[in-house]
Amino acid sequence: MRQQTFNHVVGLGQICRAKYNIERKWTEHRRTGWRATTDSLTRTVFDWQATPYPALLEYFRRDFQGMFELEDLGMLDGRVVNERYGTLHRHDFPDNPDLALHYAAARSRHDHLCRKTRNAITAPLPTLFIRYGALAPAEERTLHDAIAALRRDQPFALALIDDDGHPPSDPDEPWQGNHDYWDRALSRYSVRSGAPLSRILAKMAREQVLRIAGHIRHLRF
Repeated sequence: MRQQTFNHVVGLGQICRAKYNIERKWTEHRRTGWRATTDSLTRTVFDWQATPYPALLEYFRRDFQGMFELEDLGMLDGRVVNERYGTLHRHDFPDNPDLALHYAAARSRHDHLCRKTRNAITAPLPTLFIRYGALAPAEERTLHDAIAALRRDQPFALALIDDDGHPPSDPDEPWQGNHDYWDRALSRYSVRSGAPLSRILAKMAREQVLRIAGHIRHLRF
């Protein structure tokens, strides 16, 4: 099967399993090849929060505005949840937080990531959107249409990857999912940075300098 090639990869949740496997797949060649660099991987607001499908659609419908209001937040088993939209913010707050104390910083991060996410969605380069979990055909079409409305005829693809029912590769870290399943699913796609060659070369040079400096620091050649 011929691979589809994209310049950007954008994770859409539903939990951090998608982000983890995207990075595991496409950062392993950073120092040894041209296939992918972190220029191609975009941090999104969905990376480290749990985002149910209805909440994901609300982000699109609301143009990434008003999804993290203090009055909508509550606690569930020591974790912060959005009681209006159902998102779980395990990584945005410490356990059993004082919401009034921590909200401003968490809100600033959330707003920043919303801007990055929207910019990534609307970027003109060919973009692959990846979400963990199965959707009904009608739900998939609705999500596809929501992305397309922001993309304005720019090329993209939506991949839904559901490894439920397959044993986790690391039983101690079941949230990671099944690596082999994700590798097979992602092997249909290739990623190449859309950045100018001069910027890629400069980035690779900086990484090489840092690597050599690390070897020198540890006397390891």
